[in-house]
Amino acid sequence: MTGLDPVLLDEALGLVRELTIGRASLREAHDRLTPLRQRWPETQPAFVRDEEIADGSVCFDMLLREPAGTVSIAFSPTPALPWPLRGAVRHSEHQLLRVGTRTLYVGQALTALDFLWYDHDVLARLVDTALIATELELRPIEVSEEELQAAADAYRRAKGLLDPASTARWLAERGLSAGDFADLVAHTVAVGRLREQVVGDSLPSWFERHREAFDTLVVAWIAEGPHPHPHPDPGPDPDAALAAVAAAVRAGRAAGVLRLTAAEAAPEVRDATGPVPTVIAGMPVTAVVTAREPAELTAGTRQLVERAMFDEWLAQRRASVDIEWFWLPRDVTNPGG
Repeated sequence: MTGLDPVLLDEALGLVRELTIGRASLREAHDRLTPLRQRWPETQPAFVRDEEIADGSVCFDMLLREPAGTVSIAFSPTPALPWPLRGAVRHSEHQLLRVGTRTLYVGQALTALDFLWYDHDVLARLVDTALIATELELRPIEVSEEELQAAADAYRRAKGLLDPASTARWLAERGLSAGDFADLVAHTVAVGRLREQVVGDSLPSWFERHREAFDTLVVAWIAEGPHPHPHPDPGPDPDAALAAVAAAVRAGRAAGVLRLTAAEAAPEVRDATGPVPTVIAGMPVTAVVTAREPAELTAGTRQLVERAMFDEWLAQRRASVDIEWFWLPRDVTNPGG
């Protein structure tokens, strides 16, 4: 006998029945779940939606937490298969991994790789996608039409999609409809708002503790020939390094000077006390840090700090959640492997 409120169980069954018969989308289901979350937050209501490939039928399963475990409530209209029999194998060829109760599908994963903002290890990014989706279910974020339009316009500009024809071609190449694109843009906006919520008012104090990671490094590099430092002794000589770069450029060799944030630099560059081998723009080069400018909390730095804090939050979530991969070898995906 479950200890859940009988009123909750009745409402859950009624909602599951309505959504299943109406073949609702997962997004609509999440919206309909809000009243239950507000009234019984301790049960952490969540939906799983399954569409049977064989007959096209849809089935919803609601998951409700209680101290002793998880209660599952599902409804399958005749003649659709009951929930336990749907899919001869519990994970289908369309599923990539499970993170807690969230299943990430292969199509979602491939889309995420094109829509997420900054570089992570691929496996970690896929797990992050499921974690973020779960968090957005627990604290839904409303996105206005104005925000959606501005974000969609910005994304199209960034991708060079400056006319309807190029946008339509880009969507077709990825198997996306205009509705899919709108959903993905809305999700991107919601993730940005979630990131702001996670960071909250702690950004200034976090920045003070990690200030050096956001210092600006001035790096001189040469792709061929002598490195941009005339002597192997530690401690860069900025004038000599810049002179070596200029000489390399005059000789027609690849060389240059770049500025980047310490947190974005390769570890060997970030920690260098003299010339080090590294890779810049895909080329093996020798580089030396000629100057380090202390970080200030400008608007640009604030964005980097916010993302770093969000990454830290996601890493903590990854470390605490149960993850099961369906497609990849265990020795690749096992954290202890």
